[in-house]
Amino acid sequence: EQGVSDNIPESTCQVDPRNGERVLYSLVRSRRPHDNHRDPSSSLSASDGSDLSSRDKEHCAICEGETTGVVDVVDLSEGFTLINMNLYPVLYPSGDSSLPALSSNAPFPGPEGIPAAGLHLLQWTSSFHDTDWHNMPQTDRFIAMQRLAALEKQLLTTSDGIMPEVKGGSDRAGCFGYVSIIKNSGCQVGASLAHGHQQIAFSNIMPNRIAQNLCFERERGETFCAYLLRENPPLLMVHDYGPAVLIVPYFMRRPFNMMLLFKDVGKGYIYELTSSELKAAADGWHDAIRVFNIVLPAIGREIAFNIITHNGPGAGLYFEFLPYTQETGGYEHLGLAICQSDPFNAANQIRGIMQKL
Repeated sequence: EQGVSDNIPESTCQVDPRNGERVLYSLVRSRRPHDNHRDPSSSLSASDGSDLSSRDKEHCAICEGETTGVVDVVDLSEGFTLINMNLYPVLYPSGDSSLPALSSNAPFPGPEGIPAAGLHLLQWTSSFHDTDWHNMPQTDRFIAMQRLAALEKQLLTTSDGIMPEVKGGSDRAGCFGYVSIIKNSGCQVGASLAHGHQQIAFSNIMPNRIAQNLCFERERGETFCAYLLRENPPLLMVHDYGPAVLIVPYFMRRPFNMMLLFKDVGKGYIYELTSSELKAAADGWHDAIRVFNIVLPAIGREIAFNIITHNGPGAGLYFEFLPYTQETGGYEHLGLAICQSDPFNAANQIRGIMQKL
């Protein structure tokens, strides 16, 4: 699309040699519109967060149809869920047939970096501005999760002229590149628009956290999910969905961090999940966000959180729910996290909240 091609990123990835962290550059993203600013005169919502987002509805670009072309749309019980290209992408398609991959065992590229290419898409959970995972009926959130899985599969299993096959980059047979799925909610954690959405990046760059999951499996002979399902104390489980469990990890870095782990640790991608597992995924997102919408205002915080999808080999597939409960300080930048709560206290509070939902 013309709009996207006007906002091409620098298409370069650098790697921090100390820890393998990947850095993508996109100067045009400084120009992207922001409607998700804090209004000092507004009160925090202690229920579903609607007070925080509805104030932006009047000027919402998505509600006004100011989007790139839609590549997927499916009706919900009310409105619809849709996927389109990000107008300010961090990745852009490449015509280079020898595109290298930055995988888990790739050598550090040095100052020259590595060419980065791919796609950057957005899934708008609902066409209704104030509707998102936390207040959608189960049938609707199941459909939204199904469409996310379908996109993941399409990107992983066919290049379809979007990007050449990643040379030496596939750690799973028959896959092209890497699909990274996240959700930012709240201006403090990177969400420029209030309308609920997920970001999907497809590239030749394996994110470092995914690389670490793969290294974990190679070194220990089991996926991270398998390890954590066995080792995490039972008192830190907050809900069992049957195929999956919502837990507080014993190594919680910030108060109320949670993870959704799938018991079938052989699954590596969302598209591999059964219908019951997809429902568990959608319900886990639903419950975790509802907890954040209650606990964050209760401790004097704005509703702000990230959801990270750990997919691909080494993970066993899990979602990480990270509320903005503490700022990042100098020790955190040094690699020493300081947490103002403890996992067992957080798990008790979460269970208490979920019992009242």
